[in-house]
Amino acid sequence: MSYTRHKIQSINVARFLSLLHRNPPLGTIMDDIPLTSLSLTHVQFDARDKFAYLLAYITLSPLAILVFYASIIVSRREIAGISILAGQLLNEGLNAILKEYLQIARPNSHLGAGYGMPSSHAQFIWFFAIFGSLYLWKRITVDYPIQKAVVSVAMFALALLVSYSRVYLGYHTLLQVIAGTTIGCIFGIAWYGFTEYGLRRSGLIQWVLDHPVGKLLYLRDMRTIDNVARWEYKQWEQQMGGRNKGE
Repeated sequence: MSYTRHKIQSINVARFLSLLHRNPPLGTIMDDIPLTSLSLTHVQFDARDKFAYLLAYITLSPLAILVFYASIIVSRREIAGISILAGQLLNEGLNAILKEYLQIARPNSHLGAGYGMPSSHAQFIWFFAIFGSLYLWKRITVDYPIQKAVVSVAMFALALLVSYSRVYLGYHTLLQVIAGTTIGCIFGIAWYGFTEYGLRRSGLIQWVLDHPVGKLLYLRDMRTIDNVARWEYKQWEQQMGGRNKGE
């Protein structure tokens, strides 16, 4: 009986070693495969430089802005939110095409993946600042104009900081950032003109809003309402007033 048990144990050990050889542990596999990081979120900087530590967070602002777009679209169903996100994605597509066409390397090859001309971060953030400011000043009504000024200054300040971070952290040359800034500004202006004076006047946006799918998704266009924040507050007051009376 002990001999049989010992034989079975030997067979099991041999089988385990065979499986281990064919399917080595993950750590062993990783030792033989060159790994890379997702450069979109992986930022390298000098740990001794506190300012670089701050800029490493600021340079990730485009990711936060994308989350902001998604939140606005899901929560408010505004056609304007969908429009600016579509423009932002097209802007990124243009950047990818230009990088592959120009094929100009980054100043430090170990930082970031792909080519460096033009800077995608600079192009992204300046599109956001330009389009956002144009829409804010031309299509949004607020109680006090100073509110628009504060938001615009904040957007442009963020754009400057993100652009500066790309040079300071060594991911781009100044020329690459200037190129991205210029293209982002031009595309932001062009996309605003295309959506406001092209798509709207063609009736396409209204068609989307009137389409059964648009109605199913509760898509809406609040730009025709004067001071949306005040209007929504009045609607809330009326709703709450009716509930209080019912109680």
